[in-house]
Amino acid sequence: MDRRTLLQSALGLGSLSIASPGRAQAFPSKPITLVLPFSAGGISDVMARTLAQHVAQHLGKPVIVDNKPGAGGQIAASAVLQQAADGHTVYVAGTAMFAINQTLFRKFAYDPVKDFEPVTSLVISPLVLVVAADSPVRTLSELVSLSRSSRQGLTFASQGLGSVGHLLAELFRSRTGGSMSHVAYKGSVPALQDVMTNRVDFMLDPTSSTEALIRGKKLRALAIASTRRVPQLPDVPTLAELGVSGVDAGVWFGAAVRSGTPVSAVQTLNRALVAALQDPGIQKRFESQGMQAYPQTPEQFKQFIRGEIARWAPLIQSSGASID
Repeated sequence: MDRRTLLQSALGLGSLSIASPGRAQAFPSKPITLVLPFSAGGISDVMARTLAQHVAQHLGKPVIVDNKPGAGGQIAASAVLQQAADGHTVYVAGTAMFAINQTLFRKFAYDPVKDFEPVTSLVISPLVLVVAADSPVRTLSELVSLSRSSRQGLTFASQGLGSVGHLLAELFRSRTGGSMSHVAYKGSVPALQDVMTNRVDFMLDPTSSTEALIRGKKLRALAIASTRRVPQLPDVPTLAELGVSGVDAGVWFGAAVRSGTPVSAVQTLNRALVAALQDPGIQKRFESQGMQAYPQTPEQFKQFIRGEIARWAPLIQSSGASID
């Protein structure tokens, strides 16, 4: 090899060595972490771990679930926002964290629209209006009539101040004109216990936490707060069918990454999660738990979040609910 050829070869190798570090790494290049603002063992945790197994197989990298509950999702969101915007840390949260808490909390640490890039919605669990199985109220019309005629009115339980159950019940009250008083609890479990023992008259709660109690004759379902009947409770009519329109909502969960994440990483995560949500075995498992798979494109989920924020903000403000 002459001197000229040797010099050209050296220059070529040098240019490769300089260019290589600048190349974008294939995504994912390391394990992915799903950060949840919920405790381990709950329905959202089970949902996330189910999806994590499928996504890990799809992407060929481990997927870890990291539970960071507390502060209305702010602890988990902060953990995500402290990581690089490369798609390897994903915020998996619900209606409250994406669409309610920003308005509900007087001071909130993140903006779900500006600070996060939506990946896809995951599942939705419609709310169902329930009373105790031995309640004298057997139909929605009886409930509404009693709320109007009773001197002291009726009471309704919720999962907490500013929760979807609270806000939807406030909307139900405004649409029916009944006299109803709110009783806030810390979660569905204690609230449902008091509904089942008739300490509180009724509640709007997701099918994911009520279906088994309805089938076990502990609760009586009067109506579904959904645009259509749900496969888990096909005999339960919607509120609209019973004459109360516009009162429909579900608790939903979705996935998002830090703003600034490359579009290619967002799309890769979307494809992996949507593939999991379209798996018949996963769909069947979710349906048995009162949830329905609800995949969307990143753009669809972005518009969905904006619509949900616009929907809930006026209800929060009119209810007077706020958290420090």
